[in-house]
Amino acid sequence: MIAERPVTALIGALGGQGGGVLVDWLVTAAEKSGYPAQATSTPGVAQRTGATTYLFELFPEKNPPQPPLFALFPGSDDIDLMAALEPTEAGRALERGFVTARTTVITATERTYSTAEKVAAGDGTVPARPVLDGLSRASRDLIALPMKELTGGVSPQWNAVLFGAIAGSGVFPFSVDDCRDAIRSKGVAVDRNLKGFEQGVEQARLKAPLPEEEDGLAYNGPPPGFEAELDRYPERLRPIVGHALARLVDYQDDAYARLFLDHLRTVKALDTSDNMALTGEVAKRLAAWMSFEDVIRVAQLKTRPGRLDRIRGELELPDDAILNLRDYFKPGHAEMAGFLPGWLAWMVPKGSGRAGSGWSLHWPTSSAWGFAGLKLLAGRKGFRRAGSQYGEEHAAIGRWLDAIRAAAPVDMDLAVQTAKAAIWARGYGMVRREGMATLDRLLDGWTEKLSDPAALKAKVDQSIILAHANPDADIH
Repeated sequence: MIAERPVTALIGALGGQGGGVLVDWLVTAAEKSGYPAQATSTPGVAQRTGATTYLFELFPEKNPPQPPLFALFPGSDDIDLMAALEPTEAGRALERGFVTARTTVITATERTYSTAEKVAAGDGTVPARPVLDGLSRASRDLIALPMKELTGGVSPQWNAVLFGAIAGSGVFPFSVDDCRDAIRSKGVAVDRNLKGFEQGVEQARLKAPLPEEEDGLAYNGPPPGFEAELDRYPERLRPIVGHALARLVDYQDDAYARLFLDHLRTVKALDTSDNMALTGEVAKRLAAWMSFEDVIRVAQLKTRPGRLDRIRGELELPDDAILNLRDYFKPGHAEMAGFLPGWLAWMVPKGSGRAGSGWSLHWPTSSAWGFAGLKLLAGRKGFRRAGSQYGEEHAAIGRWLDAIRAAAPVDMDLAVQTAKAAIWARGYGMVRREGMATLDRLLDGWTEKLSDPAALKAKVDQSIILAHANPDADIH
């Protein structure tokens, strides 16, 4: 044999991203080119929540005199190419010593947030840019793939784009034509995957620089009729205030959005912080709190126009295929009673256990009557103001805003931190009830506590730290 070692690729993909199909394409392309190859995989925890790691090895010599020896798992400094459909998966390979000066890294630039990031109170997300910068410094070469830009947001095409980038990188000796034949032989969404493949080949050959760092935030434009109100805010606050208005009009109606503006105006009048930090913080927290999750909101989201078409696209279903979609719900006593007036809420049975056992529902959303039932519930948002949960939530909002307004003349930093303490008003069911109880205890005796603003600020800071570190934490 002339070659001393296989050419090795480590591939990281989340469940549902098509990593297995990508590896099949690689093996098929190698076989069509006449090179011995092998692929193994280490599965993640569960589909769509765990990452599967694939090891692909190709011996760069056709018809070797004896079979090459392949590995079942990688070793440090063995990886010629690290490919990932999520940048933190490439970062995980770097952390474990698999990305070295010999390694070419190809990765998507968009984040797919992990369960740990999603369940964190507040913003628990990991930014992609520091990971990409670390990969660029440690690797031989970094090829960044802005997948949403390349595919127009069609996520099932991402693995084809990554396959094209691998082929275009030149790390492996097989030809681009053999890769195209591998896609055709697989017979899965051939035209779409070939289009994505060509985009990946081109992107790898361009060696485009890393995209400019962004904050990752996307704002909906303000609804019509609120232009004059929005103009009263500084330029830097208009995106978040406009986004809040759009959210609240969608959640309830124009009058509800104007109630938000009425609350925010009282805070803005007291705001002497740099860059109006207090107003911006209250705008974010207040809009999220006022659009609290209830059964009506769930029905609104489940009957969004285009949701069924989006699910069809994710499953790659042809237009004539029948989609049978069942949504799983388990509302508890609080959720069922919350949208009823107080004088009716007592009629809802509480069930057993600390939180109530709840009702398990397997709802046929794709059927005509199932969709109509959810649509009927979503249409009940006009009665939301009469619900017992609405009254409870807005009483708590009023108490929180009173605390902010009382703190602002005493200590502006304390007022900003008090606004952030709304992080406890999160989730639903028991998580929400316990979080709201913690916030209530924090606000108890607020006027007396303001006599020692330094001690109160320390207590508020501690509460926020605990909320971020452990969503189930409590503070007395």
